[in-house]
Amino acid sequence: MKPKLCIASMNPGKLEELNRLLGDFFELLSLKDFPTVPEADEPYDDFLRNAASKARHYASATNMLTLSEDAGLCVDTLDGFPGVFTKRFITQSKGLTNAYNQLEELLSIKSDRGAYFTCEAVFYDPVHDCYFRGQGIMSGKISFPARGDHGFGFDPVFVPEHYEQTIAELGPKVKQTIGHRGQAIRALLENYQRHHVADIPLS
Repeated sequence: MKPKLCIASMNPGKLEELNRLLGDFFELLSLKDFPTVPEADEPYDDFLRNAASKARHYASATNMLTLSEDAGLCVDTLDGFPGVFTKRFITQSKGLTNAYNQLEELLSIKSDRGAYFTCEAVFYDPVHDCYFRGQGIMSGKISFPARGDHGFGFDPVFVPEHYEQTIAELGPKVKQTIGHRGQAIRALLENYQRHHVADIPLS
């Protein structure tokens, strides 16, 4: 019988991706299964502490081993923007299409469109009060117009290194292999299985 794991997300694209990565190891639940649990804040200006804070919040509410991850798009010539504010940037833009348009406008006078996705993934174990961490980075460049029907978020405007297609064109199998979230989850699983506990100070 597989152990239960709560995924601290309701994003259908993210849940589908995480199910492919973790479904062989855990019985997965999500925040859809805990509708009365209040939403966690993201009070920090770095991915790792936001992920750890959310994992602890939802694990304390559900009393389950919980996975939270914080990920974002970082554009080199925009000093890493939108970074930890990626989700907020999409929300404030009132949708992905507007976010793409705003990003294209910001990059209109830039010759360098280098960028990377980064992901910090954290398990929090409420029974033993400990964290496990995994990190992943996928480098590439921003490319307009948006292309591809697979993926979510900024996948349709991101071309990874050594490829000509966007992540949304390459599809889930390639993304699982080279993507930042896949890298982070594989590292997290390895650290969890080897009991490599992470020290993550939250203040």
